[in-house]
Amino acid sequence: MDNWLSFVFIALIIIIVPGPDFFIVLNNTLKGNAKNGIMAGLGISSAHVLYSTLAAFGLIFILTTSYYVFTGIKILGSIYIAYLGIKTILNAKKTFNINTDQNKKLNIGLGMSYKQGFLSTLFNPKAILFYVSILPQFISKSDGSMKIIILSSLFILTVFVWFFLCSYLFNYIRQIFNNARIKSMLDYAIGTVLVGLAISIFRMGK
Repeated sequence: MDNWLSFVFIALIIIIVPGPDFFIVLNNTLKGNAKNGIMAGLGISSAHVLYSTLAAFGLIFILTTSYYVFTGIKILGSIYIAYLGIKTILNAKKTFNINTDQNKKLNIGLGMSYKQGFLSTLFNPKAILFYVSILPQFISKSDGSMKIIILSSLFILTVFVWFFLCSYLFNYIRQIFNNARIKSMLDYAIGTVLVGLAISIFRMGK
């Protein structure tokens, strides 16, 4: 039981500490609504499902042991996160009216929200490293792939629930950002953080 509690505790810390995924969920919620944030969270969770599947079959180690594959993922990840950050900064001066009319066209589609969440995690080497550095510490040789699947499922569920709750929280406070100045300041802040995280991802392992 202590082993499981330790895993959940570490997983929560990893998830709660703001990273690219957090700011993408925030950005999507503010530019759309809670559904956009949830779809971004679903995309994030889907990428984790992919990596957990690779981990269960032992294939994820290929991604980390191959210098060129891991470097490629790192470069693509940093470029994509930087692109989202720069795009957010460039759109900081564009105003939009936040409303509760679900029939009104939103600033970002649900499919795009899912895509951004999925790609941000897919190309984030830190997500891969979770499955090759943290997860193996809670698995013994006698456990087999089933425990990997169970622990991964627990982690993915925690990821989705966290971003699900965050989406509704961000949606609750989004009325504040009807103010153009506040909206611009937040966009600049989110964009700058995303660019900084992109640089951090690119420099990782150097």
